Amino acid sequence: MNLLRKMLVLVPLIFTLIGILTFVMTYQNIGFSNAFVEQWLTSTLWAATTMAPIGFVMVTIISKAVGTLIPNTREVTKNTVIGISMAIIMEGIMAVVTTINNVHYTSIIEFSGAWWQAFIVALPVGLLISVFMTLTVKPRLERFMAS
Repeated sequence: MNLLRKMLVLVPLIFTLIGILTFVMTYQNIGFSNAFVEQWLTSTLWAATTMAPIGFVMVTIISKAVGTLIPNTREVTKNTVIGISMAIIMEGIMAVVTTINNVHYTSIIEFSGAWWQAFIVALPVGLLISVFMTLTVKPRLERFMAS
């Protein structure tokens, strides 16, 4: 029952965060068109199923690396570095998934341009979300998951 309770908190949180970012990326890729909602929802689903497992592994790796590289730094600073690192890495991967889903590209150059536009437009949103998550939500979530 405790695991179910934890999943009921984590799954909507993950889908909300990924949904916000894929919304911005899908808009950048195809604009508001008749296919927007379908493309956005499929991008969110694809990104969530790839990002959640990668994200859990990456946050562990990045947290350990930050703890090793800057051990005597305040927790707030460490969490900020973790948040910014996670935003850049995860958004890069999420932009790949979203661009593959949304853009019918004919060359790697065309794909790279569409990926870059999706990534760079969503990056400020991702940085805000990531820093907010690591500074406020992550400590609470860690306590909740440990309970």
